[in-house]
Amino acid sequence: MDVFEKLVELFEKVFEGDVDVSNVNRDSRLVEDLGMQSIGMLYMALAIEEEFGVKFHNDDFAKIKTVEDIINKIEGGV
Repeated sequence: MDVFEKLVELFEKVFEGDVDVSNVNRDSRLVEDLGMQSIGMLYMALAIEEEFGVKFHNDDFAKIKTVEDIINKIEGGV
């Protein structure tokens, strides 16, 4: 399973149906397309940290706008 597929599973788990995962793609914008709120982004970051072992820093959230940005963070590590 690749990173994108695992992320889609995490979206489904964290948002419990609040995000239509059938519409999630690498270009999906977290706020505009998926409707994520700040608290949702925090829960997602915690799930990603646990699943992939990466750490998010406060300044990361200003840079992460799309699913692809999350993938790049995961693949870039720390």
